[in-house]
Amino acid sequence: MRPPFLVPGGGLLLAACTAGPDRPDGGALRAIATPVHVAFKAVGCVATVALAAPGAALLAMTDRPDKVRLGGDLEQGVAHNCGGPWTLGGP
Repeated sequence: MRPPFLVPGGGLLLAACTAGPDRPDGGALRAIATPVHVAFKAVGCVATVALAAPGAALLAMTDRPDKVRLGGDLEQGVAHNCGGPWTLGGP
């Protein structure tokens, strides 16, 4: 086994050992699935910001009466997709 794979592999094995009949919360599954979750969440967050930032800039240049509400909606969308926990929680 090459050294770069030794540390992550050892960490996954250690996480798998922490899940057992006395710990049915899926510790091993969460440890293995968290990097995948982080990767998908990062892509979603970057895509959201990439679309919301130009939209907010264009919205700021308009004289729409509802631009404050629309700006708030953009902020809520970014907070929803980028905020919250970046690790998988318990059941």
